[in-house]
Amino acid sequence: MSLTVQFQTLFSMIAMGLVIGMNLDFYHRVTIRFVKAFWTRMCWDLLFWMAQVLLVFYVLLRVNEGELRFYIFLALIVGFWIYRRHGRKPFLRWMEVGFSFVKWVKRVCIGIIRVFVVSPVKFLLKLIISSVMIGLTICGNVLMFILNLLLFPLKIIARLLRPMVKKFLPRSFVNLIERTFQIIKKRVKQWRIFK
Repeated sequence: MSLTVQFQTLFSMIAMGLVIGMNLDFYHRVTIRFVKAFWTRMCWDLLFWMAQVLLVFYVLLRVNEGELRFYIFLALIVGFWIYRRHGRKPFLRWMEVGFSFVKWVKRVCIGIIRVFVVSPVKFLLKLIISSVMIGLTICGNVLMFILNLLLFPLKIIARLLRPMVKKFLPRSFVNLIERTFQIIKKRVKQWRIFK
């Protein structure tokens, strides 16, 4: 391996140490909020470190065809230390700005969806339900009017025949019929949902 390739490998591994540090902070920021269970967290940690190893090996494969040397590990540690010492605070600040921006975009998208999709659909549903209820009310009132028109002659006949029925039938039977009629009338009024 030539000296140029060794220097490329050294600087690439220092850069990868920086990247691993940034990935680690980003990973902790995301998983602390969303992953609470111990076993789930352990599985995510394992996947995270496997991804970091694969990333480092891919870069190493591109730079020096995958040759491992002792100074590669030192370069990774130096890159990670440089990130922790000098780059962590600005990165965390910018990461929080990024998360705040994502939250703002999410709120704006939800607001737009609420204004342009949810509210019109709710309005249309209320309009349809109101129209159906008005139609049912009108139909119910028309049916009750027709029923009252059909029953009107029977009511007149019942009023005319009532005194004669009271004379010829026993009083207890007349009371039973009147009570039954009152109960039926009360039930019909209760069943009327269209006022």
